[in-house]
Amino acid sequence: MAQWKTDDDTLINFEVYGDSPGKETLLLLPGLLGAVSSQWRNFINPLAADYRVVLADLRGHGRSENREPSLRPERMMEDLAGLLDHLGAETVHIGGYSLGGYLGLMLHLHQPRRVATLLMHATKFYWTKDAVTNMRKQLDPDTMSARVPAYANQLAQEHGGSRWRMLVRQAADLVGYISEQGITEGMASRSQCPVLVSVGDRDELIPLQEAQRLSRVFPQGELLVLPGVRHPFPSVRLVPLLPMLQEFHAPPGRKR
Repeated sequence: MAQWKTDDDTLINFEVYGDSPGKETLLLLPGLLGAVSSQWRNFINPLAADYRVVLADLRGHGRSENREPSLRPERMMEDLAGLLDHLGAETVHIGGYSLGGYLGLMLHLHQPRRVATLLMHATKFYWTKDAVTNMRKQLDPDTMSARVPAYANQLAQEHGGSRWRMLVRQAADLVGYISEQGITEGMASRSQCPVLVSVGDRDELIPLQEAQRLSRVFPQGELLVLPGVRHPFPSVRLVPLLPMLQEFHAPPGRKR
């Protein structure tokens, strides 16, 4: 575990595995309300054999701080770019779950040459008014404590008992912000790297039709449907996602 300080004095928590000369960097990002302490853990060792694997807690999540009063995707994307600068990673592969995939796309659109390949697993891209309203209702700390106390306790453990409630409220506002001012299909269609859109066939938040539509927006887009997988990250099994990741992120000369 290590920390890097942003230009607003926010400490960003990150971890590095398989750091040896000659390896390309693979950045693994958790989702909204997620943390590296619980997401992507099973993927680290097999991926670190071929990559310098970097995991980072998003601003305000896990062990990362947030010196600003809200969460904004632009600021979170800048955090990631600054962290990669700090690590000397000029070009990276990105595997992002949920919001992590969205931020990976933002980084690619902002710095096209930096991102070599991008996995977007279970990333919600299309937001209707009803979907935003429903998500805002779910992202209420009091409702969570009453209806899903085990999940509320998990959030308290991962993000801190004194701040998880504020984080949940900021997450609700972030969803509304992205739905109104987020990436459009026109912006996404200007991507220049291979993008693998991954979704579980039982995802409660993202219909298969949405994932297919998104994959076709990207000039080099592909779609991966994982059987028996729901939206929460714990439902993702190592196989078949791991071998698909290894094949997708591999340089052309190493692809089977």
